[in-house]
Amino acid sequence: MKKGGVTISVPLLPPSLNAYRRFHWREQRKTEAIWKEYIFMKWLELKRPTYKAAHITLHFHFPDRRLRDLDNYMATGSKLVGDALKGCFIPDDSPGYLKGWSFLFGMDRKNPRTVIEIRSEA
Repeated sequence: MKKGGVTISVPLLPPSLNAYRRFHWREQRKTEAIWKEYIFMKWLELKRPTYKAAHITLHFHFPDRRLRDLDNYMATGSKLVGDALKGCFIPDDSPGYLKGWSFLFGMDRKNPRTVIEIRSEA
Protein backbone atom coordinates (compact mmCIF):
# COMPACT_ATOMS: atom_id res chain seq x y z
CA MET A 1 0.00 0.00 0.00
CA LYS A 2 1.24 3.45 -0.88
CA LYS A 3 1.08 6.31 1.64
CA GLY A 4 0.20 9.88 0.69
CA GLY A 5 -1.37 10.03 -2.72
CA VAL A 6 -1.02 10.70 -6.41
CA THR A 7 -2.36 13.18 -8.93
CA ILE A 8 -3.12 12.19 -12.49
CA SER A 9 -4.36 14.23 -15.42
CA VAL A 10 -6.71 12.81 -18.04
CA PRO A 11 -7.20 14.84 -21.25
CA LEU A 12 -10.96 14.24 -21.13
CA LEU A 13 -14.01 15.76 -19.50
CA PRO A 14 -16.92 13.51 -18.61
CA PRO A 15 -20.12 14.02 -20.57
CA SER A 16 -22.93 15.67 -18.65
CA LEU A 17 -25.38 13.25 -17.07
CA ASN A 18 -28.08 14.44 -19.48
CA ALA A 19 -25.90 13.65 -22.51
CA TYR A 20 -24.64 10.37 -21.04
CA ARG A 21 -28.18 9.11 -20.37
CA ARG A 22 -29.11 9.81 -23.99
CA PHE A 23 -26.14 7.77 -25.30
CA HIS A 24 -26.93 4.38 -26.78
CA TRP A 25 -25.74 1.65 -24.38
CA ARG A 26 -22.87 0.84 -26.75
CA GLU A 27 -21.66 4.46 -26.66
CA GLN A 28 -21.88 4.41 -22.84
CA ARG A 29 -19.67 1.30 -22.72
CA LYS A 30 -17.22 2.89 -25.17
CA THR A 31 -16.99 6.00 -22.97
CA GLU A 32 -16.41 3.84 -19.88
CA ALA A 33 -13.70 1.86 -21.68
CA ILE A 34 -11.86 5.02 -22.73
CA TRP A 35 -11.78 6.33 -19.13
CA LYS A 36 -10.67 2.92 -17.81
CA GLU A 37 -7.88 2.72 -20.36
CA TYR A 38 -6.53 6.20 -19.56
CA ILE A 39 -6.56 5.57 -15.83
CA PHE A 40 -5.09 2.07 -16.17
CA MET A 41 -2.20 3.42 -18.26
CA LYS A 42 -1.54 6.14 -15.65
CA TRP A 43 -1.58 3.45 -12.94
CA LEU A 44 1.05 1.48 -14.83
CA GLU A 45 3.18 4.62 -15.41
CA LEU A 46 3.10 5.30 -11.66
CA LYS A 47 4.34 1.76 -10.96
CA ARG A 48 0.99 0.39 -9.75
CA PRO A 49 0.29 2.23 -6.49
CA THR A 50 -2.54 0.81 -4.40
CA TYR A 51 -4.51 2.25 -1.51
CA LYS A 52 -6.49 0.43 1.13
CA ALA A 53 -8.82 3.41 1.36
CA ALA A 54 -8.83 6.71 -0.51
CA HIS A 55 -10.46 10.10 -0.89
CA ILE A 56 -10.84 11.25 -4.50
CA THR A 57 -10.86 14.85 -5.72
CA LEU A 58 -11.92 15.56 -9.30
CA HIS A 59 -10.93 18.92 -10.76
CA PHE A 60 -12.72 19.60 -14.03
CA HIS A 61 -10.99 22.15 -16.27
CA PHE A 62 -13.55 23.26 -18.87
CA PRO A 63 -12.51 25.01 -22.12
CA ASP A 64 -14.86 27.98 -21.61
CA ARG A 65 -17.07 29.81 -19.12
CA ARG A 66 -20.32 28.41 -20.51
CA LEU A 67 -22.91 27.78 -17.81
CA ARG A 68 -23.14 24.11 -16.92
CA ASP A 69 -25.25 22.11 -14.52
CA LEU A 70 -22.27 21.06 -12.42
CA ASP A 71 -24.01 18.26 -10.53
CA ASN A 72 -24.43 16.47 -13.87
CA TYR A 73 -20.65 16.42 -14.28
CA MET A 74 -20.19 15.31 -10.67
CA ALA A 75 -22.50 12.33 -11.34
CA THR A 76 -20.88 11.09 -14.54
CA GLY A 77 -17.36 12.02 -13.41
CA SER A 78 -17.65 10.06 -10.18
CA LYS A 79 -19.20 7.09 -11.98
CA LEU A 80 -16.59 6.94 -14.76
CA VAL A 81 -13.61 7.59 -12.48
CA GLY A 82 -14.82 5.41 -9.60
CA ASP A 83 -15.33 2.43 -11.90
CA ALA A 84 -11.94 3.01 -13.55
CA LEU A 85 -10.05 3.26 -10.23
CA LYS A 86 -11.37 0.01 -8.77
CA GLY A 87 -9.09 -2.93 -9.27
CA CYS A 88 -6.12 -0.60 -9.84
CA PHE A 89 -5.67 2.17 -7.30
CA ILE A 90 -8.33 0.87 -4.87
CA PRO A 91 -9.76 -2.65 -4.41
CA ASP A 92 -13.37 -1.54 -4.96
CA ASP A 93 -15.48 1.63 -5.19
CA SER A 94 -17.64 0.71 -2.18
CA PRO A 95 -17.64 2.93 0.96
CA GLY A 96 -15.14 0.68 2.73
CA TYR A 97 -12.46 1.67 0.23
CA LEU A 98 -13.69 4.90 -1.33
CA LYS A 99 -14.06 7.20 1.67
CA GLY A 100 -15.13 10.43 -0.02
CA TRP A 101 -15.35 12.67 -3.05
CA SER A 102 -14.52 16.32 -3.63
CA PHE A 103 -15.20 18.29 -6.80
CA LEU A 104 -13.54 21.43 -8.13
CA PHE A 105 -14.38 23.34 -11.28
CA GLY A 106 -12.20 25.67 -13.32
CA MET A 107 -11.42 26.83 -16.81
CA ASP A 108 -8.41 26.24 -19.03
CA ARG A 109 -9.00 27.25 -22.65
CA LYS A 110 -5.82 25.62 -23.93
CA ASN A 111 -5.88 22.42 -21.91
CA PRO A 112 -9.35 21.15 -20.93
CA ARG A 113 -8.99 18.05 -18.76
CA THR A 114 -9.91 16.22 -15.58
CA VAL A 115 -7.32 16.12 -12.81
CA ILE A 116 -7.78 13.22 -10.38
CA GLU A 117 -6.21 13.46 -6.94
CA ILE A 118 -6.11 10.21 -4.97
CA ARG A 119 -5.30 10.69 -1.30
CA SER A 120 -4.70 7.78 1.06
CA GLU A 121 -7.21 7.51 3.91
CA ALA A 122 -5.68 4.43 5.54
